[in-house]
Amino acid sequence: MRRAGNIFEQESYRGTGVRTMSGVTLTLIICSVLSGMTAIGIIANFGAVTARIAIFMANLLSSGFPILIVIAAVVYFTVRLKWKLRRSFWGW
Repeated sequence: MRRAGNIFEQESYRGTGVRTMSGVTLTLIICSVLSGMTAIGIIANFGAVTARIAIFMANLLSSGFPILIVIAAVVYFTVRLKWKLRRSFWGW
C-alpha cells in the first residue's frame, strides 16, 4: 500500500515485527498534546481570557457602522442576484 495514495493506511514499510510510529499517529499525538496544553492555559487564566473576549466584543459592537455597511452590501448583492436569476430563468 505504499503508493496507493490513502493517508489512513498503515505506513510501516519495515516489515513485520518492527514497531514504528506512522505519521498520522505522530500528528495525532502532537495535536492532542498542544490542545491539552492550550486547554490548561485557558483554564488557568480564565479571568484574563474572558476579559479579553469581552473587550473584543465591546469594541466590535461599538463599531457598528462598518458592520452596517457590510450587511447592506450583502443584502444588495443578494437582491441583485435574485433579480438576475428571476429574469434569466426562462421568463419565470
